[in-house]
Amino acid sequence: YCGMCRYGGKHISHLTRWLLNYDFVLLALLRMAITEENICVEKKRCPYKPKKKSCVCADGSYAFVCSAFGLLTHAKLLDDINDEVGFKRIIKKIIKPFFTHIAKKSDRFDGLKGIIDTGISYTGKIESENCNSIDKAADGFATMMKEIASYGIVDNKKLIAESCGYHIGRFIYIADAFDDVAQDEKSGNYNPLLLKYGTADAVLAHENEIKETLFDSLNAFSNHYALIAKTAPTAIDRLIYNIIELGGRNTVLRIIERKKQK
Repeated sequence: YCGMCRYGGKHISHLTRWLLNYDFVLLALLRMAITEENICVEKKRCPYKPKKKSCVCADGSYAFVCSAFGLLTHAKLLDDINDEVGFKRIIKKIIKPFFTHIAKKSDRFDGLKGIIDTGISYTGKIESENCNSIDKAADGFATMMKEIASYGIVDNKKLIAESCGYHIGRFIYIADAFDDVAQDEKSGNYNPLLLKYGTADAVLAHENEIKETLFDSLNAFSNHYALIAKTAPTAIDRLIYNIIELGGRNTVLRIIERKKQK
């Protein structure tokens, strides 16, 4: 996480440090593993927390994933400006120049911007149709992540990266929708789970069904990732296992528990 934070802050914008999330850290780890990039670990001082920390140096994967992150953040903001109304829309229009700067610094890989614009546009189209199919609603974002994960990778490794990327994207989209059902019910925002089940309470009543489809994507990711596994697990293998098998499943259970408490 620290290595990607440092790379984005140095080469794109310091603002990316505050926007970074583990979804893209996982994507960077996936590309490091599949491309077998040579990496090293160095002690670096954080400009925001002066204590030195161990920092992974993997500029090949960081360069690409930070660019994808910057372009996606900008595309998402433009999509929000089109959808929002009132004060929220005004705020997002005010900060738009900062994100435009990030997008310009991020546009360094041929075709990457097109992949992201297409994915955001297709997802917006499906949502505007009030689609009540969870799989169809998630497909646009999942396909975009599939193409980002496999960008520039060839042969069998490309197929593995595509499958892993698709299921990262599918999991993220459905988990976010599940987490936002109560808020979306109040605001009237699109949510495929609300359209499928009717109300936030009804969504929670079908928690096992939703948990199962989310776990299916985690299982699919792990099964495809295992195809590149070496005889002994590497440090990156263990990190990815921790994020997917422990963190991913725990995230779903935390969402359910939080909703039951409310």
